[in-house]
Amino acid sequence: MENRLQDIRVEHPRAGTAVVVFTGEHDAATSERLEALLDSLVEENDLVVGDFSEAEFVDSATIFALIKTYRAATLRGSAFRLQLGTEPIVKRAFQLSGVLEVLECFASREEALRNGAARP
Repeated sequence: MENRLQDIRVEHPRAGTAVVVFTGEHDAATSERLEALLDSLVEENDLVVGDFSEAEFVDSATIFALIKTYRAATLRGSAFRLQLGTEPIVKRAFQLSGVLEVLECFASREEALRNGAARP
């Protein structure tokens, strides 16, 4: 099952899990729709992974949406994680923002999907 929002694809590798694949560039122009999509995925799944391995650029609005998603997932007792392995500019944006110190980050999808979240 897939759902597209410009350069975003949603995959469901197993029940209760969603992987949001980011390709191309992500900035303030799509941040509101991105937040709405991520909110709905956190509501419907125990684990949501943001896969940035194909992203070429992210800005502060996108990073803020990811932090809000992490907070919402934590409140629900679910998990939100990042899969990196990205363009140097994307990884640098994550480093400078401090996101790498807050969110669980993994080098591969297999690692990110391992040990899914269990709701209380």
